[in-house]
Order: sequence, then C-alpha cells, then structure tokens
Amino acid sequence: MTASNAVNFMSAAASAGTILFLFWTITHFARKMFVSVGEDLSSQQIFTVMSAGAVGALAYTFSDSFWYSAVEGEVYALSSFFTALVFWAALKWEHADEHAGSDEAARAKSDKWIVFLFFMMGLSIGVHLLNLLTIPAIVMIYYYRRYQPTIKGSIIAFLIGCAITGIVQVAIIQYSMEAAGWFDVFL
Repeated sequence: MTASNAVNFMSAAASAGTILFLFWTITHFARKMFVSVGEDLSSQQIFTVMSAGAVGALAYTFSDSFWYSAVEGEVYALSSFFTALVFWAALKWEHADEHAGSDEAARAKSDKWIVFLFFMMGLSIGVHLLNLLTIPAIVMIYYYRRYQPTIKGSIIAFLIGCAITGIVQVAIIQYSMEAAGWFDVFL
C-alpha cells in the first residue's frame, strides 16, 4: 500500500466513524424524545428512532462539504471524526450519569466518560482545532445534568464554556508551545 492510498484509507475510515457517531448521537436524542430513564421503546418507537438516525446520518454523508472532506487526503475527515467522537462521549456521560441517579459511586464511575472525552479532545488538537468548538456544548450538557437549570444559570454556563474555549485556544495551545520553544532554546 502506498502512502497516498494509506492516507485515503484513513480519511475514508475516519469519515465512516464520523457517520457512525453521528448516527448514535441522533438516536440518543430521538430516544430521549420517547422514553424516560429505565423505560423501553416499543417496536414502532425503535423503528422511528433508527429511521431518524439513518436519515440524519445519510443526509450528512452525502452532503457536499462532508463528501469532499471524506475523499481527500487532508485533516478534515479526522477532525470531523474526533469532533463526533467527543460529542458522542459527552452524551454517553450524560446517559451514564442519568442512570446513576443519586448513587454517588455510580456518578463518580460515569465521570470516566468526561476523562475520555477530554483526552480525545487533547489528541484532536494535534489534528485540527475544530474540536474546541464542542467545549461550550459539553459545559451546557454538564450544567443541565448536574444543576437545576435556570435562564440565568444557562447564560452563565454558556459564557463559562466560551471562556474555557478562549483560555484553551490562547493560553494552553499557543503559550504552551511558546514556553516549550523557550525551554528548548534555554537548554
């Protein structure tokens, strides 16, 4: 396999993974529309949820912007994959935390998804900075899951998410690289 073929294969595999995580994300939201925690879907509801996921994922699959990113050997397919993975992991955390209820040990165990998603976010920064845009959404998911939501609290949580995004973009990414360069020159 040549290097060009390997890059194209990796773009195709990452794009396929993006669509898979998008399907799971859509079915997560569709399922929440029908049932509460611990309830099962009827066969008609399962068909509706799966159809919604398939239609949404396939519509995105064949959109121009996604399709051209998927078939070229660039960073965009892998960036889309990491973004879809991180957002899906945030929803998995929300689902696990919801099922934990008031059991503190189970809630602490559900926090492994938060560690995972921020680890994946850290890896994705090496590919492309698009994934930073999921930070406000993650903060909002966390706020709505762990706190009693109010309009004022929602606005504050969103602003905190935007501030975290800015801090990561400027302070952590930019200045950590400069500090590493200064350290390298010093030694």
